[in-house]
Amino acid sequence: MLLASAAGTAFSQTAGATGNDAWVERNFDFAAPALNFRGLVPKDAKVETVAMPAMAPQTIGNVKIVGKVMSGKLGPGKGGLQVETTIVGYNLQAPGAASRLCAFEAQASGYATRAASVTRDLTEARLLANQRMKGAPQSTSASYCFSRANQALAVHFVAGAEGTETAEVADARARQVEAYARSFIQGMKFSDGASPSLGHDLQTVPLRIGDTQTQLRVLNGWDIPINDFRGSLPAELHLRQRKNGKDVGLVWLSMFDAKQKPDLDRAGVAIVKDYFGKQSADVQAPVLLSSKDDPLLAQRGIAARTFRFSVRNRQGVDAGEIDATVAWRDGRVHVLTLWSAWKSEGGRNSFFSRLPGLTVYDSVYQDVLNKLP
Repeated sequence: MLLASAAGTAFSQTAGATGNDAWVERNFDFAAPALNFRGLVPKDAKVETVAMPAMAPQTIGNVKIVGKVMSGKLGPGKGGLQVETTIVGYNLQAPGAASRLCAFEAQASGYATRAASVTRDLTEARLLANQRMKGAPQSTSASYCFSRANQALAVHFVAGAEGTETAEVADARARQVEAYARSFIQGMKFSDGASPSLGHDLQTVPLRIGDTQTQLRVLNGWDIPINDFRGSLPAELHLRQRKNGKDVGLVWLSMFDAKQKPDLDRAGVAIVKDYFGKQSADVQAPVLLSSKDDPLLAQRGIAARTFRFSVRNRQGVDAGEIDATVAWRDGRVHVLTLWSAWKSEGGRNSFFSRLPGLTVYDSVYQDVLNKLP
């Protein structure tokens, strides 16, 4: 399982007929209109559901296992595979990027990502992962996550290893799980008839870059102290999230001309440190934690580096982290950064506090960097 169920949860149960040579339709009712769906399951599968509780006041959200599906064996003989499907519901303080939810749950459960994809609007994500123990395959998973405005749904398909396996057997098992997951997901229809989305409570931020006009769609609750993208460069955009009178998130987009490709590793570190040093006199210089090529932009032939920095205030107290992407394309440098007051290693509460900032960062990345020609 990718998530532990709350102790004492009472599931309602329905059992299908025996045999798994056909799939039948089931209603998945979680007493949450945005999360309920109808879907196909094997005839012999046992389906369990439970109501999704309302979000408690003064909280950042809640997470609950709201459904399980246990299939019969897939495939003939002893090599048949049993897949456990776990359905997780989320109530969130703000809409969240589906890919971030999938990646967090996999990592938190000790799974290493093999492949991942996300729709351009960030509302649907797929993640394939493996869990290993002492180098040997232990289990394989396929996860699908869906944004539903301030709620979200994740469906995790997991099959464990049976004894010692070769890499070839593990790969075959992974393909079986993926095929099973695709059949389940392709049969899903949300009961409210709405497509996955970040909701309608978004603000539009206009950017003009040369003769190109772009309309960013970012979460409400972020103010815009600076936006001087009016055609000419250099230009920058600042987005800021505040809580209880304090800054807790800053997203910065900057562009400037550079005819020659700079050393992105060295230039990126210098740019981020210079920018952040100007935002507050109460912080030390950010400390670089990691630097690597951006895999998504690299696939498109765009030179880009991603960075992570830790931040401390003048008293040496943790003051969050900075994530950054620096890209160069056709004589222009693009810089995108996110400072969050919470650290990425802070566990579940920290992740859900960071999620609105990560979602805004990903939205700007998709609408600007991932649209570079």
